[in-house]
Amino acid sequence: MSASAARTRGILAGVFGCALVILLVLVMFWPDRSPEGASGGPEGGVVQLYDAQDRVELEPFSVRTLGGAQLDGNDLIGTVTVVNVWGSWCGPCRAEAPDLVAAASAARERVRFVGINVRDSPDAARAFERKFEVPYDSVHPDDSGEAILAFNGALTAAAVPTTVVLDARGAVAARVVGPVDRSTLEGLIDEVVATSPR
Repeated sequence: MSASAARTRGILAGVFGCALVILLVLVMFWPDRSPEGASGGPEGGVVQLYDAQDRVELEPFSVRTLGGAQLDGNDLIGTVTVVNVWGSWCGPCRAEAPDLVAAASAARERVRFVGINVRDSPDAARAFERKFEVPYDSVHPDDSGEAILAFNGALTAAAVPTTVVLDARGAVAARVVGPVDRSTLEGLIDEVVATSPR
């Protein structure tokens, strides 16, 4: 190997070594960029609580439910509401279902629950509801896109399951991306009820 080639190889090795050290330092000391109030949730889910001024309000919508009723955006105003995006095909949705059912049953006097069923067949969705004895209705999968769009980016059909807690104005006060457990959900409900506009 010529002296010139050896020198070039030495320079490249030095540059690579410096770049590696810089990368390690950046990874170790880079500031946390997660949203205000965000924390780790169960099984890697992300829990977010929003200050009143940062809450996304719903757009108007009108959809059918699996039970055959009509659901309008105005129906979600006036009381704290939990909205869960789910599908019968979704493993984490099956895992969280007993916790959602328990939380809904415990909070039925003060909080409304609504599901949004996505990328599913109505028959499979209804079988899921029967199996887990879900005590609340869900948006029909054919109308789920319209319902999700009304949440102005707080919900997507790609992130399943996702759960949001709406304050009494119908604004997104809390969100869990990924499966939610009962204690986490009940803690969010308590927080939103306590701070929800009257």
